[in-house]
Amino acid sequence: MSSIPPAVPPYAVPCPNPAGSGTRHALVDPDGRLLREPDLSGVGPFHADGFGGFVAPAADGDGRWGYLDHRGAWLAEPELRHAGAFEEFGLSRFQAADGRWGYAGSDGAPVIPPTLVEAYSFRHGMAVAATEDGWCYIDGAGSIVISGPFSGVGAFGPNGLVGVRMADSGLCGYLDRTGRQVIEARFDGASPFGPHGVAPVRMGKRWGLIDEAGEWVVEPSYPRLDAFAENGLAYVLGGTLGNHYKGFVNARGELVIKADNRISDTFGAGLVRFDDDYLHGYLDATGEEVIDQQYEWAEDFDEGGAAVAHFFDIGEDGDPQAAAAAEARPPGRAWGVLRADGRFFPVAHPEPLTDADGWILGFRGGLAPFVTGDGGVAYVDRDGRDVCRVQPSADGVVLGIVDRAGTTVWETAAAAGTFERAEIAHARDAAGYLVYPGAPERDVVDLAGELLAAEPRRFEPCSLILDDREDPYELPEGEDEEVDGTSFGAACVVAEVNLFAEHQHAFPYLQEWTVERFQEIEEDAVERLSARFGAPLPGVEIYLRCGDGETSTVWGVGERRLVLQSCLVVGDGDVEIQLWLAAVDPEPSDAPAEGGAPADVDAQDAVADPDTRHLRTKGSHR
Repeated sequence: MSSIPPAVPPYAVPCPNPAGSGTRHALVDPDGRLLREPDLSGVGPFHADGFGGFVAPAADGDGRWGYLDHRGAWLAEPELRHAGAFEEFGLSRFQAADGRWGYAGSDGAPVIPPTLVEAYSFRHGMAVAATEDGWCYIDGAGSIVISGPFSGVGAFGPNGLVGVRMADSGLCGYLDRTGRQVIEARFDGASPFGPHGVAPVRMGKRWGLIDEAGEWVVEPSYPRLDAFAENGLAYVLGGTLGNHYKGFVNARGELVIKADNRISDTFGAGLVRFDDDYLHGYLDATGEEVIDQQYEWAEDFDEGGAAVAHFFDIGEDGDPQAAAAAEARPPGRAWGVLRADGRFFPVAHPEPLTDADGWILGFRGGLAPFVTGDGGVAYVDRDGRDVCRVQPSADGVVLGIVDRAGTTVWETAAAAGTFERAEIAHARDAAGYLVYPGAPERDVVDLAGELLAAEPRRFEPCSLILDDREDPYELPEGEDEEVDGTSFGAACVVAEVNLFAEHQHAFPYLQEWTVERFQEIEEDAVERLSARFGAPLPGVEIYLRCGDGETSTVWGVGERRLVLQSCLVVGDGDVEIQLWLAAVDPEPSDAPAEGGAPADVDAQDAVADPDTRHLRTKGSHR
């Protein structure tokens, strides 16, 4: 292995643990080549070690922390309870095995020995710490410079003042670096001073601004006022009941950015994201829109100026730039990496990886995970390029890491099904919504044959969001068989999805995409079923259940009706879409006398004869 330090730090790549006990991290270089096998339970950010290399806090498989170099070798063996990121003074706070806290240097060795009860990050040359005697402030050498008694402590500002809550009065004031009180304790809350010598303070439930002499710049009037960022702006919620506003104020309390709709409360890479509940864009610190609102979803920029984004295709209006962008990305896909300079790099994967609740993970540690078309996870860098893929086999037996060149650089094997394939959570293709047995390989025509051959029974299709039944077609025990809304025959859910309201709000393209996929499923099923059972009955519509939108296609198969019905239901903002296939039989009471003609069951009969309750006409509701 080369001893030449790399120009950039390695990446930590999460992998499922073969033992099934959580995630393990591998280390790879920017081309996806393996530096360390996935045996780490945690990896912090890499930091320049001062000698051309990099160092990071990391935890072994048992959760013990130490420090790694850029080759993946331990600089300090994992013997600690915890180790944090390297920050000011190039120090990393750590917790020793006995529970005491100290600070390590970039070689992994202690600089401030672990003698503290609590320890926090250094800010502007001082760090909050605690001993048995209570809260205090220490300098870079670990010496206690200021001690209490305090009941609350904050971080130093760039002007050398710090807000503290006094133990005796419970009020907040400000001290200088020697511990001398320079602004008396008279506030109910106090935030750090910003770069322009102004600090947010709270009186009762309202926030205002004071200068370094403790004089009001803006008297308390804001329901919320955050600490100032390095750009000299602070997020604010202001106004009165029925006339609220939000945005950012400067050190004079002037509203520099006022949001008409949603806006992030922090800047990333010098820009802040905003949206109108549909399209996202970015503003600079003056409030100027520097990245146009043309992204249907976007995250805040990370420290490297990258964000996962979903591009809104506006190529149809003849805009050459939009058309070129649409042509550059994979057909039908709009996901990619947006840079703070406005460049958009399409990603050739269906969509970003989401957590268990359906929220996009985005950039972490310089990489963003995307779901691949074959169930793997591709880790993409800030230029939209694949660094590596974590790829499970189809049977879940083998897990591999594949580098940028396509070479498998590591793999392991376990019991069948150990490694689950990544699933698309949002914009699935049509087959991803199919739920009938054997789908998608099994033809829907075979399903129809099974339903037509099944013994008829009474059933009622049930809603995903309005009903709570294990079997959506089994009537509850003891329920009257003549209850309105039931049908007689056999049925199966062909496809279904429940779109949660909060997801639709965050991902405005989601419902339109899903409805289009269900139309594809329905159109394909109609074509296949028509090829087998002939043309649908003209003018006949049978509705097994109605909601807020439905379609119906009916075929005659002897005395039965084969029904393909879609149904859309809205409940508390959630949207449920289902596609049912049913072989509907005549009611037993409607069976013809021996030698007689079979009862006809079509939409006209359903209207004329109230006893044919298994049929529901369009527009009827329970």
